[in-house]
Amino acid sequence: MRYRVLTTVLRWLAVVLILRVLVAILTNYPDYFPPNFDSLFLQGRELTFAGSYRVAFYVHLFSAPVVLLIGLVLLSGRVRRRYGSLHRRLGWVQVVVLLVFVLPSAAVMSRRAFGGWPAGLSFLLLSAATAGCAVAGVVQARRRRYDRHRRWMLRCYVLLCSAVTLRLISGAAGLVGVPNPEGAYIVAAWSSWLLPLAGYEIAERLSAHRPFRRPDLGSS
Repeated sequence: MRYRVLTTVLRWLAVVLILRVLVAILTNYPDYFPPNFDSLFLQGRELTFAGSYRVAFYVHLFSAPVVLLIGLVLLSGRVRRRYGSLHRRLGWVQVVVLLVFVLPSAAVMSRRAFGGWPAGLSFLLLSAATAGCAVAGVVQARRRRYDRHRRWMLRCYVLLCSAVTLRLISGAAGLVGVPNPEGAYIVAAWSSWLLPLAGYEIAERLSAHRPFRRPDLGSS
C-alpha cells in the first residue's frame, strides 16, 4: 500500500511539473514571432538563426509540446482500459509526430547547440535513443507483447521529458550562479536524459523483484 501511495504521489508530481514547464515554454512563444534575439534562448543567435536551423527550430517548437501532451494521455491506465481505440490512434499520432517532426528537427538543431559539439552530441544521441525506444514499442505492440510495449514507451517518454529536466537543471545552475555557464549546460545536456533513464531502469527492476505479499485475511 505504501509503495502504491508513493508511486501515485510521484506520478502526479511529475505530471504537474511537466505541465508547469510546458506552460512556461508556451508563454515564451511571443519571443519567437518574430524572433527576439534578446530573449534567453535566441540570445546571440542572429548569425546562426537561418536556413535549416530556422526551419528545424519552428518545426520543433510546434511539434515537441504535442508529443509531451499526448504522452501524458497515453500513460493513463484509465484511458487505456476504457478507450482502447483512442489509445491506439493517439499512439500512432505520437509515433508519427515524433519520428517525422520532433526528432529530425532536434537532430538538425543539435549541430548548433549551446555548448558546442559536446552538448550537440548529447542531443543527437538522445534523438537516436528516443527513436529506438519508439520503434521498439511499436514492434512489441504489433506482436501483442503489451508489457514490453509499455516498458519501451515509458522509456521513450522518459527521454522526451529530458526537455523538462534540462530546463530544471539549467535553471538551478543559473540560480546558484555557476562560473562556467557553457560547461554547466553541457553537464545538464547529458544529465537531463541519462540520469532519468537510469532512474527508470533501476525503478523497473526493483518493481519486478519486489516480493509478492499475500493479503492478510485474518484468522477464521
